[in-house]
Amino acid sequence: MSRERILRELAILSEGGQVAELVNNGRDYVIYRDVPTDGSRLGLPTMSDVIVPVPSGYPAPPIDLAGLPHGSALLPRTKGGQNSQGIVQAGGRTWQLASYHPHANGGGPPWDQTKHGFHTYLDHIISWLERLA
Repeated sequence: MSRERILRELAILSEGGQVAELVNNGRDYVIYRDVPTDGSRLGLPTMSDVIVPVPSGYPAPPIDLAGLPHGSALLPRTKGGQNSQGIVQAGGRTWQLASYHPHANGGGPPWDQTKHGFHTYLDHIISWLERLA
């Protein structure tokens, strides 16, 4: 994993006003803070933190999956949210990962490690949370 690359990508997000941090609990994760959602039309939260696992060998393999705080009312309304990919503890919270794969026939472009990263994955996360069922 290229820790320096991830930190550069998170710095790009920070310059645009998005808070995101790299955390480790024995495995690395990126936590995006206060990501907007479509929750207001459903009486649900309008912002949520989102966790994304850093794939082993990053940046060669694609970024994949996303998770919300365990018990989030948003989770059952997200694409893949009802297909749990595990529960993780990271950043002082418990998270549930969802079956969300934007770079693997999930609506996003094929993974290109030369232009995609955690700074571009935010767009997929925003889209994911803006299409609540």
